[in-house]
Amino acid sequence: MKVLPALTALGAAFALTSAPACSQSASERAEICPDGYDALSENDAGRAVEAFEACLNARQYDWPVEAELRLRLGSAHLGLEQGREALIAFNRIFALIEDQGGNADNPLLRRNRAVAYLQLERPADAIEDLEIAAAGVPDDAFTHVLLGSAHMDLEQHAEAVAAFDRAVRAEPGFLSGWVGRSAAFIELELYERAVEDAREAVAIEPESPDALNALCWALVNDGRAAQGLSLCEQAVEADPESGAIVHSLASALEQVGREREARRLFARAYELDPDSDTIAEDYERTH
Repeated sequence: MKVLPALTALGAAFALTSAPACSQSASERAEICPDGYDALSENDAGRAVEAFEACLNARQYDWPVEAELRLRLGSAHLGLEQGREALIAFNRIFALIEDQGGNADNPLLRRNRAVAYLQLERPADAIEDLEIAAAGVPDDAFTHVLLGSAHMDLEQHAEAVAAFDRAVRAEPGFLSGWVGRSAAFIELELYERAVEDAREAVAIEPESPDALNALCWALVNDGRAAQGLSLCEQAVEADPESGAIVHSLASALEQVGREREARRLFARAYELDPDSDTIAEDYERTH
């Protein structure tokens, strides 16, 4: 299965800038732990982790304030792709909520914990949280994209299509919804629909390596690698360190008969992403 592009990084970035969990104003929250909020505003996740840990260790807070600080700490861990540490922070919030009788179905908290589960390759756990989050904020396209990604990880491709469909309906300009649905259509062997969605992604962001790769991969799967070859090359030029994107170009080259070049790129893709089953299978087949 082709891995969906950049969802983990997207999840982390989104989590860092999401709405607050408590009712205080931004200035009031910043006064509690100014270094942490400054770091978040600058997307400096490492400094944010240090600052929020220092604030939490410095004194006791009322439980809603502690929950807010731990939410930000967990989100900063997500930015560093430290899923285990993020999950610990979010679970501490759930423990606080249980002790205090708060709302355990907070959509932001559920969604951010789901990102941690996805980073830890626990998609089934993520789905439970994401379904609760989606019920609370049904128009949040990002939540539906995460839900689609979790279903893809579990090879539940029809469910993934439904989730990505909700994402593109909620926010038609959200690139990941179209890219994700295209990938799900490929798994269902609905190649023409995959191509249509990928073309929409390219229309939204013509220079995005993820969009270009989505269209390249859809055309390869539809047996039209010759049409997609230049797109594959553009995608690699835009993101040469992506194993999935390099693999798409290798597949296109192989389909048009350029086996020697393809073989070299299958090896490069495997070097970049040895954990991908699809990439590993093609590397072993060609080497």
